[in-house]
Amino acid sequence: MIKDIIRSLVEANKPVYTRIGFESTDDWASIFNPPDAEVFQTKKFDPLVNFLIKFKVNGLIINSADIYNIGVDAVAQKISDFVCEIKKKVDKLIVGLMFSGSFYESFTNITLFDFTITNKVLDLYIIDWSTLNSCDKDAVKTGISPVTSTNPNTITIEKVTCSVTNSNMEKSKIYGMVQIVPIIPLNLLSADATYGITTYSIYCSSTDKANSSQWCTNPSQLSYDQGVHAKKFYAGIVLDQLDTDDYESKCECGPFPVTNIVLDGWSGCPFKACPKLDQN
Repeated sequence: MIKDIIRSLVEANKPVYTRIGFESTDDWASIFNPPDAEVFQTKKFDPLVNFLIKFKVNGLIINSADIYNIGVDAVAQKISDFVCEIKKKVDKLIVGLMFSGSFYESFTNITLFDFTITNKVLDLYIIDWSTLNSCDKDAVKTGISPVTSTNPNTITIEKVTCSVTNSNMEKSKIYGMVQIVPIIPLNLLSADATYGITTYSIYCSSTDKANSSQWCTNPSQLSYDQGVHAKKFYAGIVLDQLDTDDYESKCECGPFPVTNIVLDGWSGCPFKACPKLDQN
């Protein structure tokens, strides 16, 4: 199925990016510091290269939410070496590094990660704003990743941006990633539930308002403000998990209302609220 999706995007002449990552941070050593070079080459590196070439993938995103805890010494240099090697094999490949803004306080500490090393080989950095805080009663009202807040304990996009600005990341390569997914608090999940995300189509059409009113979503104004903020401070914006937006128009604001409001903020279009997105 994934291969068919990639083929359809390539045939439509759309740039295609794919992500690599691990569930456990300990597994990153298997590619950045492999214990067996031959196994790494034949079982991981070569198959990845072949996949990228075969399906004409334009870009590779290294998705490591916590780059400060992946169990590899000199991690910036190891990432740089990996990127250099894969670029030698795949012509014109764009490579980016994606990590969580939650670790913003470490961005300026070059002893933990020296961005001056990766600046030389990476084409972009993606700062994940999507879940800066937990889904609690405050986040239900303000959104999980507010641009600003009067609560000093809340991680805001402004705090993340301040650290990004003061870091050694090459500023022309930094993108912000916005949340396009409603989150259901853990206390509302069934005992056998494996994840707590849903879609805006389900959210807007819910008949159990006592339940859905406790879900964490992006209010219209926040989505717009995130787009505005990204335009002011970042080279670009990344919208993740578009399939969780309201593609069925259940919110009565046309398909993909959250995505479109973020893009309106980025583009400088007038703000237009979607009332069903603001029912919390």
